[in-house]
Amino acid sequence: MNKRRRDYIALCLREGVKLLRIEDHKRHCRLVFEAGFVVAASTPSDRRNLLNVRSQVRRLHRCAEGLS
Repeated sequence: MNKRRRDYIALCLREGVKLLRIEDHKRHCRLVFEAGFVVAASTPSDRRNLLNVRSQVRRLHRCAEGLS
């Protein structure tokens, strides 16, 4: 398991969301949740990557809660 995957798993634990799986593709990976999925970089492209992924995860789950 590489550092980026560990970072994504830790981020989901901190946010309190259940990560079902991480699907690897060439340059991106897909973080799959019950509410949907978020596409994230497999490589550390910039220093704001984790902040951007965190906001996408929050937005996904906020929208999913609104539909319930």
